[in-house]
Amino acid sequence: CPAQSAAIPSASTVENARRMVVAMKSSQTPEKKPMRSVTEYIRSPAQLNQIKSEAGKQSRQQNAAKNFFRKNEAQMVADLFRARVEQELEEEVEDWRVTDFQGDLTRKAILKVQVGQDEFVHLYATRPSRNDHWICLYAPFKTPRCTLEMTEDYYYDLPDRRMCSERFDVSSCSTREMCQLM
Repeated sequence: CPAQSAAIPSASTVENARRMVVAMKSSQTPEKKPMRSVTEYIRSPAQLNQIKSEAGKQSRQQNAAKNFFRKNEAQMVADLFRARVEQELEEEVEDWRVTDFQGDLTRKAILKVQVGQDEFVHLYATRPSRNDHWICLYAPFKTPRCTLEMTEDYYYDLPDRRMCSERFDVSSCSTREMCQLM
């Protein structure tokens, strides 16, 4: 399986990046989405070549910090789907760590998530725009050698609906057989 590789950053750069991520996570609430960096619209092939050449001039610390933040952004996207995947697998997973990812993480995210020692789940999440909800597909029971598939055909639907008992106290509910909420 291909892995995201990066140069080894200095200890101070990594520590500063970790502090920023901890600060971001502690300030987030479940309703608040992570803030994305501003990106540029590329209008011509010449502009694309210029951006690529400038990217090659970045220092090892800059590249390490960029990779660190992208990996954390991929982890935050995966965290959105953890409860739904656990419900589909009918078990709580012991680990939930993104090991590989593809896509822009804004409208498309293809993630390889480690859920056990040698167990992985692949997620394929898309949304038409940043303001829409994610539509997620998943592929369970993958191994470390499995590569991420780039087409939806290899994934199963990940249901969005949950049982009422996860959201409400239904101990006094008398219409469980004909419930319209479930």
